[in-house]
Amino acid sequence: MDFIDDDGQIDIVCHSAGSQFFDQVIGHIEDIVLSEEFQTLHDSFLDKYCMKFENKEENQLEHMDLFQKYTITFEKFLVNEVTKHMNNFDMKRFAKELRGYETNGQDPWDFRDSEIYELLHSFHDFQTFKELMLDYRTRKEGNMQHLNFDILITKPLLDE
Repeated sequence: MDFIDDDGQIDIVCHSAGSQFFDQVIGHIEDIVLSEEFQTLHDSFLDKYCMKFENKEENQLEHMDLFQKYTITFEKFLVNEVTKHMNNFDMKRFAKELRGYETNGQDPWDFRDSEIYELLHSFHDFQTFKELMLDYRTRKEGNMQHLNFDILITKPLLDE
C-alpha cells in the first residue's frame, strides 16, 4: 500500500476501507466530536440522564424515550455540522457505507474498534447507548476500576 501522495508527502492518516467520501465524512465527524460545543452538549446530556440507568437486564419505557431523544439530538447536530463542511454530504450514502462495516466484515483498519464508530453505533443501537450511559454514571460516581489494583510490581532479580 502506497502512503506517499502526489506531492511526495507521507500520508500518516489511516483511511478506512470505504470510499473517499466516507473518509471525508469520518474526518469531519472526528473534528466535530472533539469540538468544545459537541463535548459540552454530549456531556450535559449524559450528566442529566445517566442516573436514570442501572445495570439491570430489564429496561424502563423511559429509557427508550431517552434513547430516541439522544439519537435525534446528536444525529441532527452531526448532520448539520458535517453539511457546513461538505456541500455534497448525503446521509443515505454515508449510512449505507457505515452499515457495510457491520455486514461485510471487512475492516482492515479496525474502524469498528474506534470511538467514532462506537459513538455512531450508539445512535441506532439501544444496548450501546445504555452501556454509554452506564459507563458515564460509573465515572460520575467515581466507581471506575483503577489499574493499580491489577498490577503486580516486583523487583528485578540481580545476577550476583
